[in-house]
Amino acid sequence: MVFKLRPPPWFNAEHFPRMTNSPVHFCTVAPDGPRFPLGNAGSILDSALAEGVAVPFSCKRGECGSCRAQVLEGSFEQIAPPSEAAYQVADGELLMCQCRATTDLRLHFSHWRTPARPAARYAAKIVSLDAVAPTVTRLRVEIQSAELFQCMPGQHAQLVLDDDARRSFSIANLPAETGDANQLEFHVRRIPGGAFTDIQLPELRPGDLLELDGPYGACVWQEPCEPIDHLVLLATGTGFAGVSAILQTALKSGTFRTVTLYWGCASADDCYAAEWLDELAAAHEGFCWTAVLSSAAFAGSEARSAASPRRIQDAALAAGHDWAHALVHACGNPAMIRDTRDRLKAAGLPGERFLSEAFLPAAHAQSGAAPYIVRHPWEKVGTAFSFDGILNARRRSMEALAQIAALMAPGITTGEAIAVADRHLRTMGAAYNWHPTYVRFGPDTQCTSRQQVDRHRKLRADDVFTIDLGPVWDGYEGDYGDTFVMGADPDPDHQRCSQAARDIFEQTQQAWKQGLSGSALYDFADGLAHGHGCSLVRETAGHRVSDFPHALYGKHRLAEADFVPGDGIWVLEIQVRDLTRPIGAFFEDVLLRTADGVGA
Repeated sequence: MVFKLRPPPWFNAEHFPRMTNSPVHFCTVAPDGPRFPLGNAGSILDSALAEGVAVPFSCKRGECGSCRAQVLEGSFEQIAPPSEAAYQVADGELLMCQCRATTDLRLHFSHWRTPARPAARYAAKIVSLDAVAPTVTRLRVEIQSAELFQCMPGQHAQLVLDDDARRSFSIANLPAETGDANQLEFHVRRIPGGAFTDIQLPELRPGDLLELDGPYGACVWQEPCEPIDHLVLLATGTGFAGVSAILQTALKSGTFRTVTLYWGCASADDCYAAEWLDELAAAHEGFCWTAVLSSAAFAGSEARSAASPRRIQDAALAAGHDWAHALVHACGNPAMIRDTRDRLKAAGLPGERFLSEAFLPAAHAQSGAAPYIVRHPWEKVGTAFSFDGILNARRRSMEALAQIAALMAPGITTGEAIAVADRHLRTMGAAYNWHPTYVRFGPDTQCTSRQQVDRHRKLRADDVFTIDLGPVWDGYEGDYGDTFVMGADPDPDHQRCSQAARDIFEQTQQAWKQGLSGSALYDFADGLAHGHGCSLVRETAGHRVSDFPHALYGKHRLAEADFVPGDGIWVLEIQVRDLTRPIGAFFEDVLLRTADGVGA
């Protein structure tokens, strides 16, 4: 007996899509990242997150540009037409959150690198200590572990001292390449009075045991995914160790037509690797190096001239490199890093091709402190995270906001103001934003970041306006915002409202220091707002910051935190609306125990 099934009377086939044998496409993250399947529905970003693949992202609305990627291979289509506020991608790029694949894809993130493997604690036995310069010791240690120590060229480790303080030193060799996979080489400069370099190091002998944490650092070697002709390495002092492994890897790869090293030293005696570098220059036709001496003139394989510049950035610029087709790795003191980055970008170096690692003496460096301790699942950070990185991003965001606010003139439209702000951030060294730049004029100051504003609204001579910046500085998320009042004779309500946002922030931050949870902070702020003739905008609820992107660790809201938020990784946002007039105000900053983060 055969039964023939009939569809029920309510069934309409047009409402049910046919099953198809649509091919499954895959996305590969270059140069050596993961490969993951792309679903038929949703965006490329949706597929990556569903597979647990770490990729950069933030707003998921196509406005911030965090998830932009260079398309090396494959084709794609836009899911929906871009909005007026959409991030403008360059030719050959896509926004992962706004596109889906029509073939297999191969993507590259020029502004972001896959997080390094987590650091761990190791016992290390001293193999040798050699004086290679009057004030420099080459320290070799062997990791006491059956497992191979894995690190990337350019990373560093932290030696743990008796009082649990830490000192960061670059890994100068390629342990996985030399046959001694667990031997690490450090170049240690003696600092007079230094707890480790001047007191503990002279007492150490081969066979002694040390403890170290690592590896750390994101300024690492990665095979370029686009044609780049020249690699330029810049280092000061023992910062040479930070580029040494990158130099060796680059020469072995044969990726670049030329590789040039500029090494800043006090005197020729400090160029402790000169003989080895000369041997490399003789063996590799495209490699040359120059020692830039502060107490004398140039020395090295390429030039010796009494008139030569005495700073490595001067020497590099004087050499006339083709910066538009170059990649730069720099390691040394922060002043050199900042000045070099700004000047090379002005000379034509693309901002995303300047990679740097800055080190400070232990007395001033946060990098020598203990690694950040995660006390709550909502407070995860990257393996390379440092509190100093957050403080630097905050400082530069504050400087940027003051400068951008001064550029706002009567008659400028909201859309023009956003463009002006973003251009200024680029000139200051922020290669990209982790959230869109928000500018609000007049009545639009009442709007949250999720609400559309009139991009053609013009700033009036007696107006009130807000600016909210979210730039990324050297891999760390900055976030700072404030309210500004125009006019020689400012409107009293504008002044009252703008000051209210700042006062509520200060009082709420003090309440946090007394032990209030995130959710309790916003209840507290809500009560304060009415005393200023305003209402608190609860939709503006605070958020995380970290090494970019914090979204990898969760997009949690401060106002929903039922615990006391940690120091330096949460932004307290205060937005208010006036109770009688159609105006608002905004202020935000990172929650810090102390004003400068020192002793936090």
